[in-house]
Amino acid sequence: MGYLIDSNILIDVLDAEPSAVAMFTEITKNPCSISVVSNMEVLEGIFRFPENPMTEDLFSDFLQDFDVLPVTQSISRRCALLRAILHENGKRVRQRALDLLIAATAIEHNLTLVTRNQADYADIPGIVLFEEF
Repeated sequence: MGYLIDSNILIDVLDAEPSAVAMFTEITKNPCSISVVSNMEVLEGIFRFPENPMTEDLFSDFLQDFDVLPVTQSISRRCALLRAILHENGKRVRQRALDLLIAATAIEHNLTLVTRNQADYADIPGIVLFEEF
């Protein structure tokens, strides 16, 4: 079983939030990856808040044990299909563009998504969410 770690989990772990660190310690006993989208979101926070002790170099060191999965053509196609299905069902799409790319990445790689924002993903067909939260 493998996991895709969402941005909010990465941020909580990097901020040393105790419950996130404890959960993260357990799940990283299995193969874990992050989406290039989550990589971008964490870097944005580092650049926006330079007074934060987390630096780009520290984050890069943190990522050494993880695969950073790119957005490929197959992920792009899957995301487009998810968007079409959700749109057809009257669900939000535009505001969730990045979340849908993360979801498509998890589905395409057959990974369980670990996120604190489960409600944002609950209506996505085919997604498997980590149920600890």
